[in-house]
Parts: sequence; C-alpha cells; structure tokens
Amino acid sequence: MSGLRAAFLLLGLAAAIGCAAAPGPPAAERLARVEAELRLDPANMQLLFEKGMLLSVLGRPLQAADAFRQMLSRDPTLLRPRLELGRVLAQAGDNEGARYHFEQVLAHPLPDAVRRNVLNFLARIREELPSFSFSFDLVSDSNPNQATSDEEVVIDGVSYRLNADARAKQSFGWRALLGGRAPLPGAPLWFVRGHLQHDEHRGRESDFSYLQATAGRHLRLNDATLTLEAGHHWARYQQQALYAGPVVSLTLFRPLRPDLSLQLGLGALELDYPDHPFRDGWQTTASARLLLAAAPDRRWEFAAHITRMAARESAYGFDRPQLSARYVREWPGGWITGTGARSSWTHYAAADPFFRRTRAERSTELDVDLINRRLRVWRMSPRLQLGWVDNRSNIDFFDWRRAYVRLGMSGEF
Repeated sequence: MSGLRAAFLLLGLAAAIGCAAAPGPPAAERLARVEAELRLDPANMQLLFEKGMLLSVLGRPLQAADAFRQMLSRDPTLLRPRLELGRVLAQAGDNEGARYHFEQVLAHPLPDAVRRNVLNFLARIREELPSFSFSFDLVSDSNPNQATSDEEVVIDGVSYRLNADARAKQSFGWRALLGGRAPLPGAPLWFVRGHLQHDEHRGRESDFSYLQATAGRHLRLNDATLTLEAGHHWARYQQQALYAGPVVSLTLFRPLRPDLSLQLGLGALELDYPDHPFRDGWQTTASARLLLAAAPDRRWEFAAHITRMAARESAYGFDRPQLSARYVREWPGGWITGTGARSSWTHYAAADPFFRRTRAERSTELDVDLINRRLRVWRMSPRLQLGWVDNRSNIDFFDWRRAYVRLGMSGEF
C-alpha cells in the first residue's frame, strides 16, 4: 500500500475522533457542483466518494453514510468507503453500526498505524461510548408456545385427548427489542445497561415481556477487557408475572489477531416463579464466542454455551450444551444475507412427574435473513427472516416443530 494511501487512511480515521476540517462555504459550493456532476454521471464512484466526504465535513453524517453505502452496494470489498462509513456513523452517534464496519475493515491488510487506530476505536466503542439498539418485527409463527402437535397423550397407560388450546397453532403478532448501554459521566468505564423484549400475539395467549437492568465496570488487562456486571431481571407471560431475580455476569474479551476476537462469559441468574415455586432455582451459563472477519464482505460468528438449571424440584433441572454458527455475506447490488444454525442437547436431572421418565431432548434451529442496504426507510433497511426449529424428545409429548417469518427493520449495515 502506498504511503499516500496510508496517509489518506490515517486522515480519515483521525476525523473519527473530531479532527475533520471545519465546515465552510467552499465545501458547500463544492458539494453543489459534485451533486450536479453526479446527476449527469450517477455511476462515478470518485464523485460519490467526494460527496460523502463533503457531507461529513459539513456536519451531515447520516447523509454522508448514504453515499458510502451506495459505494458498498456496488462493491462491498472497498476499503475507503467502509472506513469512512464507520467513521460517519460514529460521528452520528451510531456506535453499534460503526463497530460492525470497523470490524470488517480489519479483514483488509492495513498499515500498522491505521490498524492500531481502528483497534483502539473499537475498544472505545466496547468500553467507553454509549450504544443503543432497537428492532421491530411483524411475526408469523406456527407454534409460538412450543406446544405439541399430538392430539392424544398417554399418562400411566391412560389416553387423554388434548384440546386445541394445548396443541400447536398459528399465531400472528409483533416483537420489539430495545437495548442500550450508557457510561457514567466522568467515569466512562462504569456503565448502566438495559434490555427490553416484548412479544405481542393475537389473543394474548403467547404474549411475553422481559426486562433486564444492570450496572457494571470494565477493567483493562493489557490487551484484554474484563467486565463485571450485576442487576435484576423480570419476565411476564400472558399479562401475569412469570419470574424475577438477580443477575450477575463476568465477561472477558480479547482480540486474538486483528480480524479474530474471543469472548468468554460466565453468568448466573435466579428464576423465582411466584406461581410455580417448584421451578425456582439458579441458572448458570458458561459461554465462548469467536468472531472472524473472514473477508471485507463476509464474517463468521461461532459460539458454544453450557447452561445448568438447578431447580428446587430436580425434575425441572437440566444441563444444556449448545453450539451455534452464523455466516454473513455482502453481495454486489446491496444484498446482504445471513445464515445461522444452532443445536442444543437438554438432559433433565430426574424423571418427569407425569410421564415417569427422564427427559432428553435435541433441538435444531436454522434461520436465513435477507436485507438490501439500498432500500432505506427512516434510515433503516427492511429485513426478512425465515426460521425453522425442530425439537425431538424421548417423550413424544415434548416433540414439537416451529416455523416463523419475521419482517422488520435493521440499521446495522
């Protein structure tokens, strides 16, 4: 890479921390000329890039982001537009969107100084800067309650016919997710975090709400970060309290190389069921996650979890290992695809009180999502997600299958 190009990259990254040139009439005049030239030659990538840079200098980062997205829609392997897109998203306060693009930038061979600056900025996003995420999806779900499809169940040799409400049935509704982290003023390594999920279905038979609120502290350990967090969580189902309890977690994040990072986690939460005390207990999870920016336009995420539920009555306690993988690919034309697969194996601690057998289950989930970054509505792009889940148990009553379709909005790309 030439010294001039490296210097250009460093200049662009310096702008991410407030070193961009001040806006002035020459930039505004030049922008008007560039936009006029683009109307005559809309495929000119150099003019499109200049438009994005001028919009950034003029303090219009979201409009600048649209220009850089247009360039990536034509060629998602381009370095400069992705670097600048991450920069202007950070300038606009969209730190989570900036994080995705800076992580993908690290798949390119970069000069040492540029790579260090990108890694340092990613560390600031993870540890010191506020983050906010929101998603809203319309949902069609063939079995939101994960209910059996069987019409009859045999208990102690006696056959019982299940009514329709106890079996799988189609449901339509919506899901909203809201999350955020805010550093404390004057002490950015201290933070508060919140996560809210609400699922609303027709007839309210499958409505579910979940809220988690925590506070924590990041500790820097050479090239790793240790995060301690504690708080409380609450869940409601069908408009009634389901469970609540304290939450604690310990997370270690470490870059293994510029394009590869590892996150290890250990968490515990108490499930206190006011109406089902026999299910009360602590659930602990150990996890490992690898993120690989395999190329500028593609990434892999691998994860492994082991969850143990120690319920008051052992029939409701279990061990559950889980493996998952996700692959994201950006294509010319603005198309972005994501494919995920998850498998889990659940082994219960004692015999089920009704069926007198100890449950053992395997669950497999596949999902595919599709988005086009050229389609923008309210600064977000529509996303279509299709999913399928198959749960097999050694007790037929706990066999179930589920297919879902979600149509929502995403600002990540």
